[in-house]
Amino acid sequence: MNYKKFIEYIAFAAEAHQEKVLPRAKAMRTFPSGERIPYFTHSVWCAMMILLDTQLPGRIRIPGAEALLLHDVLEDTTSPLPKSVSDEVRHLVEEMTYKGGFDEEKSAVLKKPPFIQLLKLYDKIATLYDGDLDKTRYKEWTEFSQKLAKTVEKEYGELNIVLLARELIKKYQSL
Repeated sequence: MNYKKFIEYIAFAAEAHQEKVLPRAKAMRTFPSGERIPYFTHSVWCAMMILLDTQLPGRIRIPGAEALLLHDVLEDTTSPLPKSVSDEVRHLVEEMTYKGGFDEEKSAVLKKPPFIQLLKLYDKIATLYDGDLDKTRYKEWTEFSQKLAKTVEKEYGELNIVLLARELIKKYQSL
């Protein structure tokens, strides 16, 4: 793994989400406590979670982590992807980008290859994990996340993200 490129992508995502965020998107995430933190932390969380899941081979973890660092850039900012992004990572980011919102995303993602569904599971579970979600959306988010987790487990086995998904889905379904 090229750590310098990875750090460059973290800095790029941070700047894009702070300085070039679209008016309809968020520059900050708000926790249930009211505390606010910069939005790019969501992308970093997703990237670190896949990177550290050594049950996945490096050929999946590394491009997956790079794509997750950049996955909201095209959707939520005016920034283009960095020129240094590989064709593979660019394709993954494009496959994860939905400007039409969650309804468009839900119907499209479940038709995508398992690798895209894996990346989307990290994305959705990060939001359930930090609680930056309107309570009226719990049901649809948990149902969607459950479908993703089922596909991911079938394709990749019982990954840590699948275990975390099960627990968070259980928590939010009981609310």
